[in-house]
Amino acid sequence: MTRLRLALLALLLATGCVHVAPYEREDLSRSSMDASREASEVGFESHVHDAREGATGGHGSTGGGCGCN
Repeated sequence: MTRLRLALLALLLATGCVHVAPYEREDLSRSSMDASREASEVGFESHVHDAREGATGGHGSTGGGCGCN
């Protein structure tokens, strides 16, 4: 039973390892794949949501329905 659990754990951990071909690295290195660039996008979408709804949505921004702060 312990060997079965160990084998399943090893199989689960091995699924995260992937060989990336050189021609696929171009797609992965694009700036759109960078998750750290989305922080400003989230802030902008939060501002647009607040302006459209006319109230703050509980995510830290202030302002009224007119979109002004």
